Amino acid sequence: MLQGSKYMQIYRSREVGQSYLTSIGTTLVAMVHALWLIFKIRPDVILCNGPGTCIPLCIAGFFLKVLGVKRVTIFYVESIARVRKLSLSGLLLYKLHLADQLFVQWPQLKQKYPKVQYVGRLM
Repeated sequence: MLQGSKYMQIYRSREVGQSYLTSIGTTLVAMVHALWLIFKIRPDVILCNGPGTCIPLCIAGFFLKVLGVKRVTIFYVESIARVRKLSLSGLLLYKLHLADQLFVQWPQLKQKYPKVQYVGRLM
């Protein structure tokens, strides 16, 4: 572990296979927890790769920026399994301009989504 690093457990917005209806409640719980956590820690960087956990964290980090509390840099790395289109998390971050950098691992995604950064295979 890096000196000064903190690792915290976070809530998922939605479990695999969970219905969209019940995910509304779990997403609200995750959002409240993420806001509390991000305002408490005030990180310099959020590095995430989805799914289910990254949207509340990125929204909370974005709130810190918008409110002028702290400049948080948000990086999102799309899964290598995403070859033809972005995941729901990636698409939300892309369309809402929440991430400072959105990295993809396939060149055809760069062609389809011009604002992403193609970095090749990371893992």
